[in-house]
Amino acid sequence: MAAQLCHTALDPYNTYVYRLGLVKSPSEQYEYSSIITEIPPSTMSSPPPFTFFTRLPTELRLQIWRSSCHRRVVDVYYDSEKCRCITTATVPAVLQTCHESRCEALRIYKRSFGTGSHEPTIYFNRDIDTLYIPRPSFMGYDDCSRSFADLIRDADYIVHLAIDYVPPSIKRPWETYNKYILIQSFPLLQEVFLVTETTTASSDKYHDGELDLEEPARDAPSLNRMLEDVKSSFYYEVGGQSGILDRDTSMEPLHLPPLILKAKTWTH
Repeated sequence: MAAQLCHTALDPYNTYVYRLGLVKSPSEQYEYSSIITEIPPSTMSSPPPFTFFTRLPTELRLQIWRSSCHRRVVDVYYDSEKCRCITTATVPAVLQTCHESRCEALRIYKRSFGTGSHEPTIYFNRDIDTLYIPRPSFMGYDDCSRSFADLIRDADYIVHLAIDYVPPSIKRPWETYNKYILIQSFPLLQEVFLVTETTTASSDKYHDGELDLEEPARDAPSLNRMLEDVKSSFYYEVGGQSGILDRDTSMEPLHLPPLILKAKTWTH
């Protein structure tokens, strides 16, 4: 796995080294390039294994490990019977490659989503990862969903959140209010993704591949109407309880981070 990560990062090698700013003189360029020139020419079928990784400068190796940490969408479910959080997301590959990569990755990923009775076990990076709280199929976003932030230890650690868009035809009466409270319970949120649809054939809770978000296939006017409907529903649900229904319906209720519509997919 280390060879795969390195081969991607080092092709073309000189360009990558210059981008990292680690080559500062022609002599250094020659020293680093001499390592690469020993690699046999690649074939059309598959690239050759990169066997010179340990000879690279330490700072370059560590930068490669850091660069391999990519954005993820981490779905988290609260198991009310066992009072713990679970996920279908896989452990980042950089944490499992070798001792050096794991040590560097542990400076980036934090074990998160512990509860009052269970230690955190899900690796998460607040800067690049998105917490995705899927809609429970039976009761929708119920009281337990609304209290999710109170059940975990990391509410003030989340800046990217994703929740499901719920069509009016299946929305339960309590879901709009509970979703609004759920959003408000994360004090440092920078954006909220509303997941409108699934672009793959499978929509099961357990699936193959890595969960990701992409642009919806709908046209722009439809997406704008959906977004306005969501904001209006928050306004009427929360604003109505505050006695301010005479305000312009296009205004956001109280405070909301930016809402962005996305589609759900799985990559392999």
